[in-house]
Amino acid sequence: MSRGFIELLRRQRAAREEVLKNLDFYLCRISQIAREPDPSAEVYLFGSFARGAARPDSDVDVLVVSDALGKDLLSVAETVDKITAELGVKGVFEIHVATRDLFERWYRGFIDVLIPTRC
Repeated sequence: MSRGFIELLRRQRAAREEVLKNLDFYLCRISQIAREPDPSAEVYLFGSFARGAARPDSDVDVLVVSDALGKDLLSVAETVDKITAELGVKGVFEIHVATRDLFERWYRGFIDVLIPTRC
């Protein structure tokens, strides 16, 4: 492997570690971004980080529940894009956006631990 590639991987790892060290800050920031267009949006942490079973390569699963932001595919894509762009972080978060109905019908069926953001 080239020295440049190894250095790139080191920088990415350091950036990821910094995000994970400040996870509460980033979760609050996601909540703020989601609530700008929809003050009633709910934001949750789920998956391996919520269960306390995250591995070094685990992503951070975040669910935004909002009828406005999850109303159609375009709204979902725009919401994910806006959150990702404003966070300025790549490859750490997996952002999910769902309406209240989809949340109750589908996500509730497989999410075992759901932690609301504390902001």
